[in-house]
Amino acid sequence: MNKLLVDKDEEIAKLKDEIKIISTHWKLKAMDLESQLEKQRHTDQELKKRVLKLEFCLQDARSQARKLLRTGERRDKDIKELKDQLAAKQQSGYVDAEKQSSFWETTGFKIVVSMSILILIVFSKR
Repeated sequence: MNKLLVDKDEEIAKLKDEIKIISTHWKLKAMDLESQLEKQRHTDQELKKRVLKLEFCLQDARSQARKLLRTGERRDKDIKELKDQLAAKQQSGYVDAEKQSSFWETTGFKIVVSMSILILIVFSKR
């Protein structure tokens, strides 16, 4: 009977040792998991910050794109107005161009230019 009790006591002692070892093992595992969880939280916070920055950049890019679009539309509108003005001036400009070309070809203008050149030559020789 004593032998049986001693065997049972030894078995209980072995089981207690195993429980201590397993308990220590699970404590270490729990600490490791808590550490990993803390790292994941930190990573999650960093990713959230990056997402917020990217969303801000996206909003800024959209705003700039809208500004550029409005600027392009204004530019196109201005170009169209200038083309219309140019077309209107060209229609009335044909008459002015004929007057200007005829002015350069008049004999009076040719005589004045010839006399001016002659006077310049005479003064340059002195």
